[in-house]
Amino acid sequence: MKKVLLIAAIVIIFASCEDSNPHEPSNDNIIEQPGDNNSIDNTQIIEFQDPFAKAICTLYWDLNKDGELSYSEASVVTDILTVFKDSSIITFNELKYFTGLTTIGKSAFYECDNLISITIPDSVTTIGEWAFGGCSSLTSVTIGDSVTIIGNYAFRGCNSLTSVTIPDSVTTIGDQAFEYCSSLTSVTIPDSVTTIGDSAFQGCISLTSINIPDSVTEIGDRAFYDCDSLTSVNIPDSVTTIGDRAFYDCDSLTSVNIPDSVTTIGDRTFDGCSSLTSVTIGDSVTMIGEAALYGCISLTSVNIPDSVTEIGDVAFASCDSLTSVYCKATTPPVGGSSMFDDNASGRKIYVPMESVEAYKSAKWWSDYASAIVGYDF
Repeated sequence: MKKVLLIAAIVIIFASCEDSNPHEPSNDNIIEQPGDNNSIDNTQIIEFQDPFAKAICTLYWDLNKDGELSYSEASVVTDILTVFKDSSIITFNELKYFTGLTTIGKSAFYECDNLISITIPDSVTTIGEWAFGGCSSLTSVTIGDSVTIIGNYAFRGCNSLTSVTIPDSVTTIGDQAFEYCSSLTSVTIPDSVTTIGDSAFQGCISLTSINIPDSVTEIGDRAFYDCDSLTSVNIPDSVTTIGDRAFYDCDSLTSVNIPDSVTTIGDRTFDGCSSLTSVTIGDSVTMIGEAALYGCISLTSVNIPDSVTEIGDVAFASCDSLTSVYCKATTPPVGGSSMFDDNASGRKIYVPMESVEAYKSAKWWSDYASAIVGYDF
């Protein structure tokens, strides 16, 4: 309580010295600093745009107790802990002068509901878990060029964030890193990223397209779950695993090409993609998971390559426009129950000529014996 009262008192003092409303930042995006022209005098003070940010910074790091923060005082700070957590700061682009920071730690700015913009210094290599989680007013974030890890939940629930550029230094986008950023329309993923974590962009309902670079090897479970404005996605040849529910309920997605590098299509990967009219399954896929394309009601035809050895339960069920299934494997893949239930009336399953009887007698395939037809592949 004493800490809160002290901060409040400092803010009041600053406010009394200002002509403008202390609860609103200046109309200028960033106040020009004395050191902005590559001639920093470390004894000079930082001109803060936001009195709330200044109040907290001087409370903790004003070493000479002059009521100001100099460049030198900011530069020696190595850990901001959670002193800004749940605070009333509005902008904090002056964070870029905290050049001794290497980590924005866990929950550092958690639920700073009024925070609209922040600049992360180039010295930072890690953005920790929940670092900006719940910052519901955040519209602008500049991520420094040394960040390699965007931690789990780092920007979860930043539902005013419309775009984000991830620098070339980042290798990992953590689990739920941008989950429920419901206003996010575009995101640039650089060639350095190898892993897109579980639920990384789940619930980003305004995201319309995503380009996944050739460096990515793993798309995590639910990575783009419920991105229902997503119309297109590029999956590169580097990807080997598409996780369970990765594109679940992406009901604006119209086509997808699964490259030859992918070996497993996870459970419910494209479940509920009601606009999906075209899917290309690569020649290295061995497993099509349970309900992988369940409810893809616009899909009319599918080619299952001869690499596939197992098809999960209800994998293509409730695809009620599906009229043609081409299964190229000579030996029937291990089938799952109800895998082709509730397809279009008169749907045919085309298999190699020499394998018709094998399919008709195989477990679960036998349920579709009357629809199985020989085909010269």
